[in-house]
Order: sequence, then C-alpha cells, then structure tokens
Amino acid sequence: MYYLPDVPEDAPPDELIVDLRERPLVEAALVDLGVIVTRDGEIPPFDLAKLKLTYGFSMAPDLPFVMEIDAVLSELRRRFAARCGGWVPLLGKNRTLSNQFGAYPQTQSQGDFDPVRAARPDTTGADPAAGRGVRIGLLDTKLYRHPDLDGHYETPAGDSTFDLPDPGTATPWENGHATFVAGMILAQAPAATLVVRDVLDANGRASAWDTVVELAGFLDDGVDVLNLAIGTRAQDGDCPLIVRRAVERLSPHLTIVAAAGNHGGIPGIRNGLTRTSPTWPAALTGVIAAGATKADGTLAPYSPDLPWVTCTALGDEVVSTYLSGKVTLRSGDVQDFEGYATWRGTSFATATVSGAIAARIRPGEVTAAGAFHSALAAGDVVKGLDWTDEALFS
Repeated sequence: MYYLPDVPEDAPPDELIVDLRERPLVEAALVDLGVIVTRDGEIPPFDLAKLKLTYGFSMAPDLPFVMEIDAVLSELRRRFAARCGGWVPLLGKNRTLSNQFGAYPQTQSQGDFDPVRAARPDTTGADPAAGRGVRIGLLDTKLYRHPDLDGHYETPAGDSTFDLPDPGTATPWENGHATFVAGMILAQAPAATLVVRDVLDANGRASAWDTVVELAGFLDDGVDVLNLAIGTRAQDGDCPLIVRRAVERLSPHLTIVAAAGNHGGIPGIRNGLTRTSPTWPAALTGVIAAGATKADGTLAPYSPDLPWVTCTALGDEVVSTYLSGKVTLRSGDVQDFEGYATWRGTSFATATVSGAIAARIRPGEVTAAGAFHSALAAGDVVKGLDWTDEALFS
C-alpha cells in the first residue's frame, strides 16, 4: 500500500525570491504597490535574493490582513509583462518542501520502505584505492558518527554530524538517511572523501531557500560529484525556480547525480501526483537521474520508467551503514538497530551511481563525466534505462 503525504504547496506568505541583479527593479514595483520590502538574504553565486514583504498601510484592528504572496506574484508578473513587452523577471515563492526534499518521495513513498535491521555487509571485494583524490558532495540529513565512516568525510559547513541520544531514547528513522547513503558510496570508492552538508531535519524537511544556500557551498569545496538523494515534486509540475537556477550554475563545475523518485508504481493519480510526474532536480537537463533496480537487474516497481531517467543501478534491498540504538519507524514502532540496515529506494541507486563514478575518476586524467560514461558502457553497475513510449500511458 502506498503512503503518500499531501504534496505541500504552501510557502511563507511574506517571502519573495528574486534575481539578485533584478532586485532593485522588483523592489521599485513593490513600493509602487504599497509594499514595504526588507532584504532577507542573498546567494551571490546563484544571483538570488530573498525579500520579506509587509503591507505599507494599516487596516482596521479587527480585520486581520496578511501578505498574500500569490496575489503579489500575479500582480508583479502582470505589470512587468504589460510594460516590458512580455518580459518578466525571476520571481518565485520560497516553497515549503516538507516531506519531499529527502524523505519523500525517496524513502517514504510506500508503507514497506522502512529500514530493516541487518548484519554488517561484506565490502572486502572493493579496491581500497578506488576513489583516491576524489571528493563527493553529500547534501542530506546530518551524518551519524558511524565508526565505519571515520576518516572518510569532511564537514565544511560546521557540525553536520550527530551522535545518538541516550540508549533508551529512540531517534526518528529518517535521521539515518545520509549515513546509509554514505556507506553505499564508500563501499565502491573507499578512498574517496565525502564532503557533507546537511539541510534536512529529522523529518526529512527543508525549505527551497535553505537547500539552495547549502548547494552554493559546494562551489568552494572542490567537489567532483554531487550526490542528491533528495527530490521534490509539485502539483503544478514545475521545478522550483531557485532549484533550477542552482543546477544551472553548479552543473558546469561538477557532476550531479539525483534520485528519480519512488513514485513509478502509483495507480492513477494520488494527491495530484501520477507515476509520470517529474522529480526535481533529477528531471532537469544536465543532471544524471538514477532509477533503482532489484538484485536480478530488473527495474524496481516503484522506480519511474520515464525518458528523463538517465540510468539505473542497484537500489532495492541493499545493505549499508545505519544508526545504532532504538529507532522509531514511520509506523510508530520502535526497533533496535546495530549500525546496519537493509533499505530500498532510488536514493540508494543514486549512491550506487555516485560510488561507481568516483571509483573510475582519475584526477588529472579521467573526469567525472568521463567516469560516468565509462561506468555506463561497462554496464556492470550502472545501466541504461530501456524505456518505451508505449509504457508511458499503459
């Protein structure tokens, strides 16, 4: 049975995202509408700015009146289009991407997607030198300080790691997401360095703005591959403008691998989503979108069978590093884990692809892009997706 939370369409009613270079023009238009503007943040590498809006006039004390961002956006776009021959500056909401960036759709799409306690996996077959000199960006939840990961990661943004609470206290299951992904990457590229930044809270939630702020940091981290086992979908089908801008600015400098989502088996339409809904940023041009296969090489039933899915890799019933101690599962049950788990989802296929790329990079000789094409050509770990147009609507 599918577990599909509502797709959040809400956003702070008083926050507007604009192009940093066009901010003065937008501010002037807002002032003309009687709106007071407060500058509330910038991301210079992506030329993005966040504005706080308040009405510049008072209402009757018994008449509550809050900023309506949709109405403001509609009026701004109408005015610019009318006065500028159809041209409109970049304008967008700071969407609330709760239960989408991270846990949903990647790990929370179906009721049986909970992690399951497992024994330590055998990684003795991996070349211990694979990935030497390679840096892999990981944007996810905080990273549990698992002993198997010691010495394999950096946290340039500060403390993006955590220890578990008192042994008698349970921690949310989603807290182990980054730890699981990290173990899968290092299983193929043990000598690589993970560059860890966290943005998802314990419930797998993050705003678009906070996510893009962290993405900008990878430009200065010397990252070769950026692993995004995260994604978002919206009922309007559009990619958040600032996520699109971030990918446009990042992709010339590093290779981005993103999860395709776990919605490939949705029957009909649920909460405004179908199995053909795009997942962002995976469906953006320039991103390697990873789908999941089972151990026998067949496509997992939840993995999207769509033309924008670049490749597939093992992501179903895989074993990796996880939390140690009591964990509260999505169902509310509490189970004991001993540092390892079995899990499934395109999040983990993404980690498999990132690890395969890292293992084939040769700094100064083979780039990340070249390593991906090499892995795809070999076909042993990373495979192409053979989709047919008949499958789209069948």
